[in-house]
Amino acid sequence: MMGESVITKIEVQKNNKHRYNIYVDEAYAFSVHEDIMIKHRLQKGKPISADERRGVLSDEERNDAYLKAVRFLGTRPRTNKEVRQKLHAAGYEEAVIDETVRRLETERYVDDRDFAKQWVEQRLRSQHKGKAYLRQELLHKGVGREHVQEALQGIDWEDEVSSAFEIGAKKWRQTSGEPFEKKRKTAAFLLRRGFSNDVVQQVLHKINDINN
Repeated sequence: MMGESVITKIEVQKNNKHRYNIYVDEAYAFSVHEDIMIKHRLQKGKPISADERRGVLSDEERNDAYLKAVRFLGTRPRTNKEVRQKLHAAGYEEAVIDETVRRLETERYVDDRDFAKQWVEQRLRSQHKGKAYLRQELLHKGVGREHVQEALQGIDWEDEVSSAFEIGAKKWRQTSGEPFEKKRKTAAFLLRRGFSNDVVQQVLHKINDINN
């Protein structure tokens, strides 16, 4: 068992002003984020035992996982599952991942319920995806079925028809052939986009009114 040693030097890292190199007994020992240094009151001349060092490194790993997750979330919202996959790929242990995700959920950085609602609104509007397609996307991302169902129920019927009509009318214009053939191809296209048969029939009815 390593006995008690003394911190003999602390220096800020050249490429990251928020991280510090810690020297123990004149030799480099480890590096920590400034938050961990402050938490453990690491300073030159302070004795540090083997147990204390393990505690510091344990907190450092958890803090590092948290910061990595926050950076990952900085580009766009992510689901619980996506954050877990990212941290797992980075090599963190399950206990650290569990703790990190719980903290992120408490701080509302990760919220699958809110994610599902935002995803549905954005994809319906900009990607013109129907409920069936959106359901599969959210389930694939690990969102719970109850959150998926709630988000899909929040879709306004008129908004869904409008989204389907926008791409359905475009598909109709781009399709050659007799009206019945254009109708068949447009319907198949919309169904593949995840729109229900009721929505598709409503869109075809509107297209028919415009073209007659």
